Amino acid sequence: MKVTVDTTKCDGHEKCVQAAPNVFKMNERFIAEVTDSNGDTSEKIVLAARICPTKAITVADDDGKTLFPDS
Repeated sequence: MKVTVDTTKCDGHEKCVQAAPNVFKMNERFIAEVTDSNGDTSEKIVLAARICPTKAITVADDDGKTLFPDS
């Protein structure tokens, strides 16, 4: 799983941390960071991306297929 956060879009709402706490954390500037792309289930990770108010998270599977955002 490849999970990325566009730090220019993240506004620090922490919804990703709430949905997938083993994948995301907030840094000292209250911007989300990925700590472990495989720390939670793919369902939780995609949910975290979907509920991000600014759509700052991109998720792809190990084959490079984008899971979120939907194409």
